[in-house]
Amino acid sequence: MDGFKRPYRGTKIYVRDKNADQTLVNLYKESEYTKENSVPKDPKTKLKEEDIDEDISAFINDAEDTVETDIPERSEAKKARKKAAKKEKQKSSIKKTIVTIFVAVIVIAGIVAGGLWLFSPNTIQNVLGKKENEKTTADEIYYSPLTGLESSNKDAASAAVTCVMIENSTDARPQSGLRAAGVVYEAIAEGGISRFMAVYQDSKPEYLGPIRSARYTFVQLAKPYQCTYIHMGGATNAINELKNGYRDFNAGFYEEKYVSRKISRGRYAPHNVYSRFSWIDQFNYSKGWTTSNFTPFARIQPDTINEVENRDATTINIKLSGDNSYNPSFAYDAASNTYLRSHQRGGAHMDKAEDGTLTQISPNVVVAMKVHVINRAGDVNGYKDHETWGEGDAFVFQDGTVTAGKWRRANIGDPLKFYDNNNQEILLNRGQT
Repeated sequence: MDGFKRPYRGTKIYVRDKNADQTLVNLYKESEYTKENSVPKDPKTKLKEEDIDEDISAFINDAEDTVETDIPERSEAKKARKKAAKKEKQKSSIKKTIVTIFVAVIVIAGIVAGGLWLFSPNTIQNVLGKKENEKTTADEIYYSPLTGLESSNKDAASAAVTCVMIENSTDARPQSGLRAAGVVYEAIAEGGISRFMAVYQDSKPEYLGPIRSARYTFVQLAKPYQCTYIHMGGATNAINELKNGYRDFNAGFYEEKYVSRKISRGRYAPHNVYSRFSWIDQFNYSKGWTTSNFTPFARIQPDTINEVENRDATTINIKLSGDNSYNPSFAYDAASNTYLRSHQRGGAHMDKAEDGTLTQISPNVVVAMKVHVINRAGDVNGYKDHETWGEGDAFVFQDGTVTAGKWRRANIGDPLKFYDNNNQEILLNRGQT
């Protein structure tokens, strides 16, 4: 490098001295550039480091602009390699740019496509439709087929029906669970003593009883409900009928599992068989009896208020037995539009909760049916049953009034219906019947 008066292009990057910075400084000091410019001439004057840095930059830039044609051959090769490397770097940079743009286009296209899908008319309609359906489902009201009253949810409105035989002897009072039943049937069992069949669906009292034996009158009334028929033994003809496709729950086979005498609050046999609906539900689930298909009573539309000018039937006395202990009476209560039930001898008919709370039974509708009395098949003791298929007189009490008409059903598998004297089906108030 000593023979050159002017630096050449390779100076700044191809210095091979181990101390590259010092070599570059030496070149700078010996160059024509340094001699011609404002670097101090006095050799005793020490160059400041910042001046050298500044002038080296100018020196290098000047060298790049004054390359002579007689640059050594090896410098040409270096230039070629550098140029090739630069082009390769540019190509790589271009490729990366293209890939980046391509990826960006894909991402943008995806976003645009997603936006087009999201905001397309069909998608908007589907989303809105789904929301509307969710709203409809959430806002939909379900009604119990048994009572016509609003149910807590769809499952409650389609729950399995359960029919429970409940005793009504004076020793069995007050019963538990009658007030919560959707429909209650009452008829004489034997000896002038009446008995109940309480029918449940969405309303399920936790404590109910005392449970007593089956009678043919009630078994035939239970048939259309597709219900689980709960009883403690029963008359022979009733037990035989239960073999004909009924959901039979003979409590005598399930003591201390689904029924218990220990929770009867001091009752004695045969008045001490009680159950809980949580146990009954377990039994039904174990059998796969989770729904029931039946034709309900015809009911008035929800929230309908009957305009009544003359409440001509506010007191009802029904004779079932020669003993007034088993003849019910009902007093219409206008405030609740219900009928407060009493025994014609024995006072108000109360329902007792497990904690001892007493509440008077008060149905919304009372129906009195005249039925045929028949001899109990195969019985030598003179016991009788009731025939509840065919047709007979009926009196429907609701809203403090009475509608006279007929009850009808062709056979024990058909639903019971009521008609007025114009042969129009009578619409019953919603609630307990």
